[in-house]
Amino acid sequence: MAQTENTGKGFPATRFDNVKLGIAIGVLAPIVTFIIYYLIFHHRMFFFSFLDYLKTGDIFVSTLSLCVFASNLLLFFSCIWTNRDKSARGIVLATFLYAIYVAIMKTI
Repeated sequence: MAQTENTGKGFPATRFDNVKLGIAIGVLAPIVTFIIYYLIFHHRMFFFSFLDYLKTGDIFVSTLSLCVFASNLLLFFSCIWTNRDKSARGIVLATFLYAIYVAIMKTI
């Protein structure tokens, strides 16, 4: 089967399959996950007080790492299962960018 064959949903299998889109989704999804985490568990605090709480407790990087892991893993596998390999590649690249940020912040 060719990649451009119709998947039965009205669009070809290559739609939304590019590295730039994967990078954008891979960078934005952990931020959205972080905000959802704040809204569920710490919604009674002001957002900037919540950020100060995370920074003073030295758990900001750990919390961000968990958000990256959860959201990008789910997105990566959803891209793999729907044959959007280029987007999955972009998500992995964004995850590596976050990993570099975490490594730098852990050494500082």
